[in-house]
Amino acid sequence: MADETAPSNILELENITQIFPENGIRACSNISMVIRRAEILAIMGENGAGKSTLMFLISGFMDETEGVIRTSEGTDSVYRRDLVGMVHQKPLLAGNLTVMENIILGPEKGFFRRDRILNEITEIQEHYGLPLDLNLKARYLTAPQIQRCELIRALWKNKKIIILDEPTASLSPSQNEELFSLIFRLKEEGKTILFISHKIHEVIKAADRIAVLRRGELQGVSEKKDLSPSDISRQMIGEDDGTEYLETISPPRDMDTDEMPILELSDIEYSELGNRRLKDISFKLYPGEILGMGGIRENGLTFIEDLLSGIIQPSSGTIFINGKNRMPLSPYKVRRNGISYIPADRLSRGADPESSLAENLSVLKRQTGKGSYRKRLIHWAKIFIKEQDIKGEAEQQVKTLSGGNIQKMIVARELEKTAPLLFVSEPSWGLDFKSRKKLHNQLLKARSEGIAILLLTTDLEELLSLSDRACILSDGFLTEIERSEEQWNRNFIGEKMTGADRI
Repeated sequence: MADETAPSNILELENITQIFPENGIRACSNISMVIRRAEILAIMGENGAGKSTLMFLISGFMDETEGVIRTSEGTDSVYRRDLVGMVHQKPLLAGNLTVMENIILGPEKGFFRRDRILNEITEIQEHYGLPLDLNLKARYLTAPQIQRCELIRALWKNKKIIILDEPTASLSPSQNEELFSLIFRLKEEGKTILFISHKIHEVIKAADRIAVLRRGELQGVSEKKDLSPSDISRQMIGEDDGTEYLETISPPRDMDTDEMPILELSDIEYSELGNRRLKDISFKLYPGEILGMGGIRENGLTFIEDLLSGIIQPSSGTIFINGKNRMPLSPYKVRRNGISYIPADRLSRGADPESSLAENLSVLKRQTGKGSYRKRLIHWAKIFIKEQDIKGEAEQQVKTLSGGNIQKMIVARELEKTAPLLFVSEPSWGLDFKSRKKLHNQLLKARSEGIAILLLTTDLEELLSLSDRACILSDGFLTEIERSEEQWNRNFIGEKMTGADRI
């Protein structure tokens, strides 16, 4: 049980600001809050709200630009590293080491005897019901097993605060229930749980208090009983400011539904780890329109992107391109069937970070003419880079560019192909106002030239101002939004995105 004589606050944040010097992005701004002992504190916010940055600051693996984070021992980040354990959404285990070696990895415990440590870890597994083969190489673990390994590591190192980053994302419904039972037990034993989630129904089930971030700023920390699902949604998405979104930047196109759609998904289902991630998804995309699909990425947008880029295959259903069944779709077939693709993950999917700008653009330049192909490529790339206002040199490695300039390069390359179908995911992430406006104008120009555009975005303004038609993907279900005053606004769509309307 928790020690009732201990101070109630285990961590205090005062005016925390984090600015990344390489790009000037203010990820967290003037955040002040207290974290209590033996509580479950939910941290909520959209993608890019600052949740991950704040957790790295709290865990001591990043130093704040401004402000102070206090523990009972002091303000140095080394005290936070001793205090806080983090279970990451994306695995951070060493694949060539065993589960046990990953658990004991790190300096916290110093030198130790293997047999004694084995007994300690086994006791933790038995006490909390966390079975796992300690001799198994980490590279063979499933996503739920990786999470279990990181939990065991945090418990063995006796962390008082445990951060769970989107912990249910890779779990089945029964595993979710097991996790919640464990969280409640840890709280009873005096642990503090920071529960990062975008799922309102899970937060309402688990949390004592709820903190909401939006665009790097803390919107408030409230007792769960004082917030309704709609309150949480409005804090995450923002109040409607009265802006009319009944017209796009360019008036919506009159649709001729008798013409053949360039892209059609019919009854698409996708399951993973026993969970239905996409549920009966059907839609049509026509030439010369922008179909916006909004939502929170973990609620299904990532699976739509993976599906249409050929990374995963649906469990059932059909994908038609220009009226023809293109199943199974692969990355090669995506390109072959005239689809330009601007991914959300720029470096792993949109570019080769080790190659130069010119080499990343070379797909646009055929090997024609006399003389050295490389010299001609560099000459052409210099002109193209200048025209597109990309801040970089033709022979510069892409990984050394800022995120915004990498995005400019990818967008310019994909639009230059003039493919009949453009599939774009989170196109304005990391762009400044000027670059964002230019990008939106580029998309509208492509639309006016008859290109069909499927826009996946978590940005409500982008969705409402660019889309001819819009739909929301939440909990795997797709809902079409009517272009009416009642529905075409932040409040209505925000509740659809977060699932607050279903609670």
